[in-house]
Amino acid sequence: MHFCGFDTLSAPVRAQLARVADIWQTRLAGDLLGVYLHGSLALGRFAEPVSDLDLLIVTGRRMPRGERLSVAAAVLKADRKPCPLEMSALYIGDLRPWRHPAVCQFHYSGMWSDTYRRLLDGRLKDCFLLDTDFPDDDIACHVRLTRERGVCVFGRPPAELLPAVPETDFRQSICGGVETFDLYAYAPRCLPSNLLTLVRVLSYKVEKTILSKYDAGCGRSNGCPTASARSCAPRCGHGTTAKRCPIVRRMSWRRCGGI
Repeated sequence: MHFCGFDTLSAPVRAQLARVADIWQTRLAGDLLGVYLHGSLALGRFAEPVSDLDLLIVTGRRMPRGERLSVAAAVLKADRKPCPLEMSALYIGDLRPWRHPAVCQFHYSGMWSDTYRRLLDGRLKDCFLLDTDFPDDDIACHVRLTRERGVCVFGRPPAELLPAVPETDFRQSICGGVETFDLYAYAPRCLPSNLLTLVRVLSYKVEKTILSKYDAGCGRSNGCPTASARSCAPRCGHGTTAKRCPIVRRMSWRRCGGI
């Protein structure tokens, strides 16, 4: 698989990023403080067009409901052209002073695309995505990765704008729900990604650094069952049932010592 970083992105992906930045600049103008890339692209393991473009947006004011819906409508048109988009928008006043879980005022991913379409055409009237600022445990992970490894698309360098995330909050962010995580609750095509997410969490215990799913699955961490993940994950996505997958049968969060 061919990976690329920000400097080697193709022209279509760069155009998509520019379009997303323009969506936010057009609506927030001087109240837009930063647009940042994190996720696989920041970790040097971005594969076009499979990988998501993960973005963190920081605003200088809160966004009203109509503005959130306007952003969602524009993002829907930019999604998967060519890459899937995932983004969260945070108000700077909710980041400083730091509190966990941090509050998110806008979130978009493919999982919510149909919800936004129903909100836009009137089939759905109310939804927390538009009507509230909601706590999100994942923000601690996003902020830390963005601060340490993120790519600035617009605004100040992330380390100058984003707060430091305490280790205890980061661990809670990446570990929340792991002990009760249900691999069988997702479609079979999601199994490889979900397995590697768990392996990546376990690898943090050894490496004390944030690895991509690919690096965690390829065994960069010596203390986790990555050999099993590497051998079984590709097969799991092509017909092998979850019950036959050795890492599903044998991986135990408590046996691995927690995190």
